[in-house]
Amino acid sequence: MMGALHRDIATIIVVGLALVVGGLVGTPYILAVLVIFGMVSILVLSYRTITTMGGWSFAHVALMGIGGYSVAIFSKAPFEIPVLAAVALGGVFAAFFAAILSWPVLRTRQYYFFLSTFAAGEALRQCYIQIKEVTGGTAGIAFIARPGVLPDSSSAFQFLCLVAVILVLLGLFYAALDASDTGKKIKAVGEDEALSSSLGIDAWALRALAFILGSFGAGIAGGLFASYNGIMSPSDINAMLMFKIVAACVIGGTTRFSGPLLGLLFLTLIEEIFRFVPEFVPMIWGMLVIAAVIFSQRTGGGFRLRKVTNA
Repeated sequence: MMGALHRDIATIIVVGLALVVGGLVGTPYILAVLVIFGMVSILVLSYRTITTMGGWSFAHVALMGIGGYSVAIFSKAPFEIPVLAAVALGGVFAAFFAAILSWPVLRTRQYYFFLSTFAAGEALRQCYIQIKEVTGGTAGIAFIARPGVLPDSSSAFQFLCLVAVILVLLGLFYAALDASDTGKKIKAVGEDEALSSSLGIDAWALRALAFILGSFGAGIAGGLFASYNGIMSPSDINAMLMFKIVAACVIGGTTRFSGPLLGLLFLTLIEEIFRFVPEFVPMIWGMLVIAAVIFSQRTGGGFRLRKVTNA
């Protein structure tokens, strides 16, 4: 297991360094692609943490919105909290909301878990639209600043460096969790919840922990998205991004820490190859997901839906 941990640490460090080096030598367009890739990488790594407990949530992007709106609201008057502190606060708020949400949704299993998290995510997105006094409604909140902790904070390369650092730090945290005794118990619950409970493992608490910690990463990514784009609106909480996260985990597999990152890299390459005909990208992603699921069912590896039952 320590060998696996060392491999995971090396993977996340290599990814972080690759982002920085690519930003140094690449064009402004490539730089923008790398920034987005880095932020979505945080989303897929945090999402993988949730999948280890045996459930695939469809509320991840909606929880990301909590982080985005936290930065949009608290970095402006009357609060005027530093943007980087607001990003961290957004992660905490997303984790807190996930803790509340875990009480009802984690009482469901398999397809019912999909449906309950989908419903929760859509309800949260509607809150972003309807509570106009706080979120700005469909127009959202604009003129969000970027973190001022680095020289020339308006520079896209400086922002890429910040994203790379946060990605590495969160990646190391999730890798350490994955290799820890707690991480092993979470995966055991994901494999067979009834058996784990019979051995004295608190299955519900461990599932909730994975859901909360994964949502923390989603909140961090949401804050970075809002700061980078300079605006946060309900249109950023879209099904296409949620599908991209799920597709990366399905295609790359979740049994290994690096799987979702490889899946995301593959999807990004497809997206860039077909960037002049973007209407075909969702169709290609969909076919790749179907192929990955069929292949996984035949081989018994990579992506799979675990059988979990009520303890």
